[in-house]
Amino acid sequence: MTEITLDQARAIARLRRRHPGCAVVVHDRPHDIILEVRRGRRTVALERLGEDGSVSGPQPLGLALAA
Repeated sequence: MTEITLDQARAIARLRRRHPGCAVVVHDRPHDIILEVRRGRRTVALERLGEDGSVSGPQPLGLALAA
């Protein structure tokens, strides 16, 4: 996926604002993009951007890892 929607761009901005100073790592998969917010070596948040333009909001890490 090379383009994102306006809603997806806003989701990225919210993640950056919610976690200042953290790195946002992008995992590009065939049908979606997974955004991983890292503080040092720890993952603090995950969010999924769907190919259809959907945004799967931030989930508690335990639930996000199980999905």
